[in-house]
Amino acid sequence: MCSVATSDRLGNKILERLPEPDFQRIAGQMEKVCPEVGMVVAFPDKEPKWVHFPVSGVLSSVVVLEDGSTVEASTIGNEGMDGLYLLADPLANPYRINVQVQGDMYRMSAAAFKRALHESHALSQLLMRYALVLIQRGAQNGACIQHHTIEERMCRWLLETAHRKGEDRFGLTQEFLSDMLGVRRQSVNLTARILQQANLIKYHRGELTILDRTGLEEASCECFRVTSQMYERMMTLR
Repeated sequence: MCSVATSDRLGNKILERLPEPDFQRIAGQMEKVCPEVGMVVAFPDKEPKWVHFPVSGVLSSVVVLEDGSTVEASTIGNEGMDGLYLLADPLANPYRINVQVQGDMYRMSAAAFKRALHESHALSQLLMRYALVLIQRGAQNGACIQHHTIEERMCRWLLETAHRKGEDRFGLTQEFLSDMLGVRRQSVNLTARILQQANLIKYHRGELTILDRTGLEEASCECFRVTSQMYERMMTLR
């Protein structure tokens, strides 16, 4: 396993916020990976082998219902990590967590992560704050699904993905997007066509490019702004 250099952590906002001594304690336990789109990195009610700190990749926590249908619970990008449930219980994860957008991530074993929690007060404090962020984001997502249109929600989702990816172009299938938004593929196709006609995006053969970020923000609901502001407020150690 290759040790992660100090300069390498500057892509993940949790690692960035760790004091240098705390980061050095875990640097030797991490390695850079780039898992493929759709790869499942954690299963519901099963103890994980790894935890991941995304840099340019994006993970998705998905609720799987008894009939096999799915809906996205949350996404995890360079602002966070998966495996937060290890703060309480290794079997506490209720979601299937898979790769939504391919990109670099740093991973460490679940065992090493649990040791790090005991050794680093700063890491524990950051992750407790991040847990509060996720609670707030879950409530915001519930309100968003209930009250905002598919077009507004898709704009928000695309903005969040681009923000986490660090690029305005990324791979994306209609099937995957329909799972994330909890709507039919026909609805995704129609909404993407509307956004293309407005020259906000370009979408062709699974590749999406944001053409007008300002216009996309104007077409989005307020949830992208609200959750971004909450994150910055909560994740500042004093």
